[in-house]
Amino acid sequence: MILNCLVVDDEPLARKQIESYVGRVSYLKLMGSVRNPTKAKAVLDNEAVDLIFLDIKMPKMSGIEFLKNNDLFQQVIFITAYTEFAVDGFELEVTDYLMKPVTFERFLKATNKALGKVNGFETIKKITHQPDFIYVKHNQRYHKIWVDDIIYIESMLNYVIIITNNMRHIVYSSLKQIEENLPAGKFIRIHKSYIVSLDKIALLENKSLLTGDVRLPISRSKKALVFEAALNGGVRIKG
Repeated sequence: MILNCLVVDDEPLARKQIESYVGRVSYLKLMGSVRNPTKAKAVLDNEAVDLIFLDIKMPKMSGIEFLKNNDLFQQVIFITAYTEFAVDGFELEVTDYLMKPVTFERFLKATNKALGKVNGFETIKKITHQPDFIYVKHNQRYHKIWVDDIIYIESMLNYVIIITNNMRHIVYSSLKQIEENLPAGKFIRIHKSYIVSLDKIALLENKSLLTGDVRLPISRSKKALVFEAALNGGVRIKG
């Protein structure tokens, strides 16, 4: 298991220290090192990041403000020289809280904790899935998702987004892992990035389909299979 990391700190020397620590840990991979939350957001929008080392006190926007203003599903380890922010870290449910100057031993303890949380996903495989529901880990808790509530599932880098009738779950997993836990005959892979509930397909078009008010692409290699399955289910085809 490799955790892709992002370092966010306005102090160059502090960034360099965390970068060097990341390089010493076999299960960590540095994906970016930036000086402010704006640049951090750009990295998060384009790279698969699992763990953020986030400084708290920065100009213009603090790490706490950045965390509150963004719906982040990545784990966060706060790094700061100010003890008064510990309560904020607790309330925001960050993985750990490191005080500057950060020792390697303390850094390693924090990253081991982050790795343990991610590895917790593997325990899903030990849970007996039933035909009517699956379990997924989201926000450090296991959620029971009823199969009939699932509309579609989208792959996003190292994560999948499960869209249900009333919720959006972001899960650390591959689309293949989720697909293996779904009951046969109720879902279909329509694209390398999408799985759709057959019951939720409202309309088929040449290169896409509608599920609710969302249009999803159908890949050329999946088209014949998707059309056959949809027709057998009585889905209307446009054109």
